[in-house]
Amino acid sequence: MNCFYLDDRTEFFSLLSLKLNDETFFTQATVDVVCDPVRLAECDVLIVGVSRDNGSQFEQQIAKLEKAALNPEGIPVIAFLHESDRDLIHRVIVSGAYDCFVQTGSMEELRIVLRRAMQFHALVREAESLRKSVKYFPDFGCFFGKDPRMVEVLRFATKVAATDASILITGETGTGKELLARAIHLASPRAQQPFLAVACSAFPESLIEAELFGSDKGAFTGAVTSRRGRFEVVGRGTLFLDEVGELSPALQVKLLRVLQERTFERLGSNQSRTLEARVLCATNRDLKELTSAGTFRSDLYYRLHTIHIEMPNLRDRRDDVVLLAHLFLQEYARRHNRPARRFNPQALCALKRHFWPGNVRELQHAIEHATIVCDGSDIRLDHLPTEVVRSDSSEGPDSTSFDFEVRAFKRQLIQRKLEENHHNKVRAARSLMISRSSLHRLIEELGVGESQGERRIRCIRGANRL
Repeated sequence: MNCFYLDDRTEFFSLLSLKLNDETFFTQATVDVVCDPVRLAECDVLIVGVSRDNGSQFEQQIAKLEKAALNPEGIPVIAFLHESDRDLIHRVIVSGAYDCFVQTGSMEELRIVLRRAMQFHALVREAESLRKSVKYFPDFGCFFGKDPRMVEVLRFATKVAATDASILITGETGTGKELLARAIHLASPRAQQPFLAVACSAFPESLIEAELFGSDKGAFTGAVTSRRGRFEVVGRGTLFLDEVGELSPALQVKLLRVLQERTFERLGSNQSRTLEARVLCATNRDLKELTSAGTFRSDLYYRLHTIHIEMPNLRDRRDDVVLLAHLFLQEYARRHNRPARRFNPQALCALKRHFWPGNVRELQHAIEHATIVCDGSDIRLDHLPTEVVRSDSSEGPDSTSFDFEVRAFKRQLIQRKLEENHHNKVRAARSLMISRSSLHRLIEELGVGESQGERRIRCIRGANRL
């Protein structure tokens, strides 16, 4: 432990070092050390001597302590007091000291004070390291995570946000497709314009066309006035069409024309209007499968698929579960004015083991539930929703078993190596230090590259065979 002391008593601290005899080093420094990041990097604890016996120098010592406490590295400051005085202790603590030690105390007490201060500094550095490890994109502040797939999604979204291109966002329910669409809008030149979201599955087929395109007076029974549709209302903003895979074939034809020609007509009108908005689409269905089945137009699929972003599932980025859980805990504790501040180990284990079929949205609701019902500082297992803590909380009977977790890890590792090597299987096999034939066998066995539903079924069956 390296302690910098801002004091003139060199002999006193040399004697302390001999008495402690536990690899604690005392180095003399001036108050200017707080402006030297290189020297501060070598320091674990700052020590400032304070004594009322020094008369006029007392306030100078307090000022020195206050300046030391404001050091940019957050290094804790220990006040060395000549006497045990309650008012003096209160003064140094208020001035920013982490702790204090009276010089008449024992060496064991000093060891404890210094050790606590050093551990505190280690925790501060660890927290800062974790904060820096989380990839943050200035225009996508609502997304957090360090999983490589999520980082790549945000990097790509940052790139395409500045354009006017239409984007197709796919992913399971609850992965944050609309949230990403809003973030893309806010990161685009259209950020000051409106953002409108339309859930295509929320309207009957007879109404969704009028909702999107608008209608003229007399276009249909009940149309007593002209009405603007969402394409018109949004102006130069961004229109987000959620669940675009639910559109009828007739509407798919009209949407394709709107995206290609950038014009549209209200129902009952022959007047063409120019589309000025940017269109973002999303779906939780496999449009390629729908195209093969003939329920989704192939020309519209390829038009939408020009810029494609797939949101990763939460269960495939387990490292982000705990990070997101703590972020949600802070948010809901503040919003609902609750005392919960952390999770106990059992609760964290349950969060990491759960399959999260509802993805981030399910995690969000689970943490809000736990925060509200918790009356103490720690969230326990019994505060979490029952579907999170019960043993069969996953989609499959063995999806929380050891074998299932091992298979999931292998699949994620192979997928990542393939992506890192641009799907060159020879290079991916070399980086994994296995033969190419072994890589092919694992890809087939683990279902790498299959749809989420196909992979889930394959993993469950494979775990059952083991």
